[in-house]
Amino acid sequence: MKFAILGGGSWGSALAITLAKNNHQVKVWEFFQEQAQEMQQKRVCKLLPNALLPDNIFISHKIEEIVSDTDVILLVVPSDKVEVTVEKAKHLFLNQPVIICSKGFGEGLQLLSEAVQKQVAGNVYCLYGPTHAEEVCQGMFSGIVLAGKAGKERQQLQESFHSPVFNVEVSDDIIGVQLCAALKNILAVFVGILDGKKLGDNAKAYVITKGLEEIKTIGLKMGAKSETFHGLAGIGDVIVTATSKHSRNRHVGEEVGKGRKLDEVLAEMKMVAEGVTAVKRAIGFKEKLGLHLPLVEGLHTILFEGKDAGEVLANLSAKSAKVQPMVIRS
Repeated sequence: MKFAILGGGSWGSALAITLAKNNHQVKVWEFFQEQAQEMQQKRVCKLLPNALLPDNIFISHKIEEIVSDTDVILLVVPSDKVEVTVEKAKHLFLNQPVIICSKGFGEGLQLLSEAVQKQVAGNVYCLYGPTHAEEVCQGMFSGIVLAGKAGKERQQLQESFHSPVFNVEVSDDIIGVQLCAALKNILAVFVGILDGKKLGDNAKAYVITKGLEEIKTIGLKMGAKSETFHGLAGIGDVIVTATSKHSRNRHVGEEVGKGRKLDEVLAEMKMVAEGVTAVKRAIGFKEKLGLHLPLVEGLHTILFEGKDAGEVLANLSAKSAKVQPMVIRS
């Protein structure tokens, strides 16, 4: 099959390598011309220094060279660039299936699948799971979930990605899989803050458990399936994002926990940390859906109001047990 990947960052490049190793023809659109030329000529992605791009991957900054004559289109740009990217390229689309690999939301509180489906004629799928690009590109074992309408097309897409080291499961729950993918970054930021303040493993277990409950609360309200939150796209992605050295969302939280300003940390990052935006979106869901999300609210006060993480944890515990809070000092 012929794949077009829109987005030449670490995850786009890792997926390109995965597909190329499965003997598919792959074309990658990289926004920056100089970077696209370097990738094409030197066969490397600077965000994945330990990986080489196989010869059956073509890279260009000209989007028309990438989208034309392809069977499948992958969207792997930052979530806030998904809609503008599709708008830019949709005149080149035919009826190809579109697979969203970006983790986040569209304008307002739209799911990305809803935003993209309004602009394209082909079926829309989502590909999410506990898969750090740094490991996938090296052929280390990983599992992921392809969500979307069941049928022959989804089966063909599943088979095109699947390999002994890249296990692809399928799901009909495109709502739940997307919410897990976008909102789990919130927990990674919070866990990073706890690490930065050296508040211990027990606190991290509390935040992961209670945080996943809140994500599930949002999901069920929006029509997601309960089991999704206990699978690869749910708890699986939470584990890898909240605990891994590769997690940029966890890194942001850790630096904030050490006392640095959020804006300063974000300014020095080479890649996007979606978790900070996800916190704001989750607050939007809380207000829109009338939900009780104390952990999400607590993280929001840490990031944007300068509250102490220990104090926030103490307040969470007090509300849960209905007792007077005692401040936890790091």
